[in-house]
Amino acid sequence: MTTTLQKTSIYTVLIIALIIVLVPMAVLVSVSLQTPSTVNPLSLPKDPQWSNYSEAFKTGNLLPYFGNSILVLVMTTAAAIGVSVLAAYGLHHGKRYKSDAMSTFFLMGLILPAFSGTIPAFLVLRQVNLLNTHIGLSLIQIASGLALPIFLYVNFFKTVPAEIEEAALVDGCGPWRTFVQIIFPLTLPITATCVIVVAINSWNDFFNPLVYLSSPEMRTLPVGLMAFKSQYNTNWPQMFAGAALVALPIIILYLFVQRFIIKGLVGGAVKG
Repeated sequence: MTTTLQKTSIYTVLIIALIIVLVPMAVLVSVSLQTPSTVNPLSLPKDPQWSNYSEAFKTGNLLPYFGNSILVLVMTTAAAIGVSVLAAYGLHHGKRYKSDAMSTFFLMGLILPAFSGTIPAFLVLRQVNLLNTHIGLSLIQIASGLALPIFLYVNFFKTVPAEIEEAALVDGCGPWRTFVQIIFPLTLPITATCVIVVAINSWNDFFNPLVYLSSPEMRTLPVGLMAFKSQYNTNWPQMFAGAALVALPIIILYLFVQRFIIKGLVGGAVKG
């Protein structure tokens, strides 16, 4: 009786969570298929306007924005993963009291609001002539996205037996070769998780591109969607169609690698 009640409670919670997740996506698709004169988020489209998607792609000039977002995503993800894994490896092998202090410093990045350093970062980028550049935006996203990957890598390295590195050193491997050929391949589940987390944050970032990119041709996709909104009129169906097109690549990527995310988060956060 108790087991049946527990299962019923679990399924009830899961169904409620599923509804909470699916309803916004259903509204997004529904509105994207309606006409501007009959937009109603609570009703289904009577005559689906599939042309809204092609019109949104043309009207919003989304192709350059896709290129900008992909460029920023690649630079941010590659640099964030490289810096995170090296920093975590150094923290793992550093003196304990110093490593704990530095780990706490990085963990503060998970607590502090992301926009708390906006003004100092803006002034620094302007001083080094990286304002309104994709490199400058990537540096901001890298700095704001290091906390979680470093936390996961540090906890993962604690689970790696020291005998593995000692055996590699006995066989003649230096520290760098041991890290590249022995240790880093072991981090693939954590690396896959960090890649997805950093990539999603970079792809969906609206605030930082809005602040640090002033030229229209430099905009990324989330900011580019604002082109559908004017002072006196907003084409909601095309804006929603554009939002669906923007979300589609990252949703597909997430579906392919979501099992690595769960495995990596559990491996990095629980075993440590």
